[in-house]
Amino acid sequence: MILDMNKIEKRSGLIAGISLIIMAIAAGFSYGYVHSSLMGENPLATAQNLANNSGLFLAGIAGWIVIIITDIIVALSLCKFFKSINQKISRLTAAVRLIYTVFLILAVYQLVAISYIETPTFFANDIVTYLDRFEQIWSFGLILFGLHLIGLGYLSVKSVNVPKLLGYLLYLAGFLYTVAHVIKQNSVLDIETFQNIENVTALPMALGEMLLAVWLIYKGVKRSKKVE
Repeated sequence: MILDMNKIEKRSGLIAGISLIIMAIAAGFSYGYVHSSLMGENPLATAQNLANNSGLFLAGIAGWIVIIITDIIVALSLCKFFKSINQKISRLTAAVRLIYTVFLILAVYQLVAISYIETPTFFANDIVTYLDRFEQIWSFGLILFGLHLIGLGYLSVKSVNVPKLLGYLLYLAGFLYTVAHVIKQNSVLDIETFQNIENVTALPMALGEMLLAVWLIYKGVKRSKKVE
């Protein structure tokens, strides 16, 4: 049986859904485009790219700030949305995402530090060190992010409103995130092999949360049925 959501749940879900879409766009720009565009084959090439595209690099940092803000909004909004399902689990799930966001802030700080280097080509090795720290810190945080998605999966499966399929997709995405970044943190695989696996699993890792976002927006704007 599917029950109509109350106004608070619909509003919280709508805010979370819109924030997730904004976050996905910002991530596609900051990591998918800026980060991949500026990374060179060696430290000097990377430093040269940064020197020649400082405006783009700063725009990428701005995108990361948008991601941080929307992460916080999503954590709090989904906590409200799932509160009626299981208050303790919804709070714990939100707390895990907020802790992940702290790691993301620490990771982005490494990028901010690079922006203060006036002559990137003279400090190529330092820049690569900062970029490696960014990847390492963010990767550790993504282990927590995976656990957060597993929590969302549990709440979605328990909900009478959320389609069960979304819950199982969130379970899958959370499992993939957690396992992938535990492997990365422990250097079980070489970088090239890990990147190949990450490319294959990228779609299922993103699919669960993105479909949840679309569903939340749909339910948020859809009018509730009147009970006669």
